[in-house]
Amino acid sequence: ARGGGMFNPTKVWRRWHRRVNVTQKRHAVVTALAASSLPPLVMARGHRISEVAELPLVVSDGLESVTKTKQAVEALKKLGAGEDMQKVLDSKKLRAGQGKARNRRYRMRCGPLIIYNEDNGIKRAMRNIPGVETASVENLDLLRLAPGGSFGRFLIFTEGAFKKLSEIYGSAKGGAPMKKGYH
Repeated sequence: ARGGGMFNPTKVWRRWHRRVNVTQKRHAVVTALAASSLPPLVMARGHRISEVAELPLVVSDGLESVTKTKQAVEALKKLGAGEDMQKVLDSKKLRAGQGKARNRRYRMRCGPLIIYNEDNGIKRAMRNIPGVETASVENLDLLRLAPGGSFGRFLIFTEGAFKKLSEIYGSAKGGAPMKKGYH
């Protein structure tokens, strides 16, 4: 029995989840979205965006109806995200520690996050590209927008999703029509 049990083992009743105020959560998401439009912050996170035309990168809604992964990779390369996708591929390394035996064998960097308004096949087309993740604009996850707690992720919006942002989170001119009492 080499190794043996651990001293003071972690207990299941540890308080893993903490309650956070709704407004604070919203502020965090909005901050992460704002940070993704500043090139220095995106580059500081480690994304390769030298070939990207502009930030925030907004593409036409045609990207939502891409159904094949091959087309999706071509589209991302045309947008200038090829360098960032290659960075993800090159970063695949064996995980240190026991995670290797627990179905978490490899770890790699994060690539671009594609934010869409409605899924007409984009989710399926992008799911097999390493490092590339997709998210609906209606339920944005802070841990996706700022992996590891560091904001400035490289985001690619479709046109419809970008327009919907001001409805969901409000703009400088007025409040958010889709949220009650949130300015």
